[in-house]
Amino acid sequence: MKIPIAILAVGATLYAVALLLAYVAQDRLIFPAIPLAQTPEEVGVGDMAVVSVRTGDGLDLQGWYKAPAALGKTTLLLFHGNGETVAWNGHIARALIDAGYGVFMAEYRGYGGNPGKPSEAGLYHDGRAALDFLEAAGARVVLHGYSLGSGVAVQLATERRVEAVILAAPYTSIADIGGRLLPFLPVRSLLRHPFDSFSKIGRVNAPLLIYHGTLDRMIPTDHSSRLFESANTPKTFVALEGAGHVGLWASGGGTAVLSFLGTLPAVISDGADQAQ
Repeated sequence: MKIPIAILAVGATLYAVALLLAYVAQDRLIFPAIPLAQTPEEVGVGDMAVVSVRTGDGLDLQGWYKAPAALGKTTLLLFHGNGETVAWNGHIARALIDAGYGVFMAEYRGYGGNPGKPSEAGLYHDGRAALDFLEAAGARVVLHGYSLGSGVAVQLATERRVEAVILAAPYTSIADIGGRLLPFLPVRSLLRHPFDSFSKIGRVNAPLLIYHGTLDRMIPTDHSSRLFESANTPKTFVALEGAGHVGLWASGGGTAVLSFLGTLPAVISDGADQAQ
């Protein structure tokens, strides 16, 4: 009996260690913050200005901003993925700016030279600060969230009126991702940052576009399918055949986004704004 008991004791100890490591390491896994700061000029968007926004919990964060080329054009508020900085989406900003749209590339706390430590609540503060900036400028805002940033976009869309929401490779929740990767651990009990978009998507009332690569191994397309099924209309889903988790814009995502933006009503002004 001693040997089986010893084996059970060792197994229990190893499992307890795995639980502890998973709990302690989750911040690094969910938020592998990149402190490197780059300039708009370095990534081909030198016409964007570096601006500062103040979060509700007192942080001053830098982001990149370019107003739309004409009155009535919407402004895209971009929330990037967890292992990126705003600079990684320079090509997206370039395409949108060249099409006449405004762009605000929101940078998170702890990323890209910004102060603070990332967390779910913290990223929501960061997103609200960027949205406050655009609302003060009178912008018509479309939220665009990729991967981790999709959770920020969904949260803000439940709180504020926006023109539309675009989700690229979104997840139902971080718990669902973790449960698939670590099925032997009680992920839901351990998580401090659940980012539960699935429970919130039904409260989003703006037009919705979801696009996702069919070969995404990080966040399978069934996450998007579940979100889409629970979302309100009008809604559009685009499956990007052969695309993985990265490079979605160049794999057809850019075409899908620009096409979707073209369906949104424009605004013109002849002394007063009117719906067109």
